[in-house]
Amino acid sequence: MATSESGTRPETLAKSRGKTLFRWNIQEEQVTDPMTGEETTKYVYSEVAIDGPVTKGKVLEAMRLAELEQDSDATDAEVEYSAAGDKLAQIAGMTYAELDDYINGNVVDLASAKAFLQKLGEVVLALLKRLSL
Repeated sequence: MATSESGTRPETLAKSRGKTLFRWNIQEEQVTDPMTGEETTKYVYSEVAIDGPVTKGKVLEAMRLAELEQDSDATDAEVEYSAAGDKLAQIAGMTYAELDDYINGNVVDLASAKAFLQKLGEVVLALLKRLSL
């Protein structure tokens, strides 16, 4: 399920790239433009794409699967964040100089560089998911 936003109120059903987009849970929000200070309206909503003819059953199934995916993503993000936190704890107390020394002492060949980048990537991904970015 995608959470989308728009400056105009979205239609519940819309065609896009050969699929039908079904939008629900449409919420109107007032936001202030940080550049101009003007208040504008944005719409935030859930959206799924449905192949072929749209039926009530397809819509309900797409919504059900989207909700399951969202719940699973939240749980997965917490597990990943916890695992990343363990990895991050290894370097969290370091100064920048100590981190440089750690990298210089431990990243000495392609295999160790890949291992370090994998660890770094997991931490960044978990943090991004935690922040819902």
